[in-house]
Amino acid sequence: MQGLDRIFSRPSQLNVLRVLYRAEEALTGREIERRSGLSNRATMLALEHLHEISVITREITSTAYWFSINRGHYFVAKALKQSFEAEELFWEDFGRTVRRTVHPKPIAAVATGPLARDEQLDTGRVDIVMVFSSGRGRLRAFPSLETLAEKVWDRYAIEIDTNLLDLNTMDRSENDALWRRVEREGILLFGTLP
Repeated sequence: MQGLDRIFSRPSQLNVLRVLYRAEEALTGREIERRSGLSNRATMLALEHLHEISVITREITSTAYWFSINRGHYFVAKALKQSFEAEELFWEDFGRTVRRTVHPKPIAAVATGPLARDEQLDTGRVDIVMVFSSGRGRLRAFPSLETLAEKVWDRYAIEIDTNLLDLNTMDRSENDALWRRVEREGILLFGTLP
């Protein structure tokens, strides 16, 4: 039996399932399209296929078609639920990996980049901004970055880029674009930004 093959025969189906799993109420096709970032055609094809194999339910009203995930479906309950819950805990686990690997420990770490922006088509890259209390601490952390890159690749199959700053250099004008990006899309992994 290849039940998961039928559910994941197209990447768009995973995007639609992710949206419906996280929704607290039934959604229209247009709302699913908006939340998933998929084209109208990709959304409708995914919805039709997932409905045909009973992974989602569809209610037809006079104004719209309403879709929900079928939480009673065997593969939703036994496979997708755990996978989506693991996705929700990803940033917490990622932050723990950074905190345990980088020495000395930064006072704060923030993730930015394609995964932080939740770009659906990204192959997996995270930019990490780490702030240290001193320039000496920042310099001492450089040797642990290679180990961090290896651990992150082995655990998540994600590449990382790092920016190491300290309290004395973080306010320099050459870091303005970096801080705008942190403000716009940053996910605080741990600590408190000064």
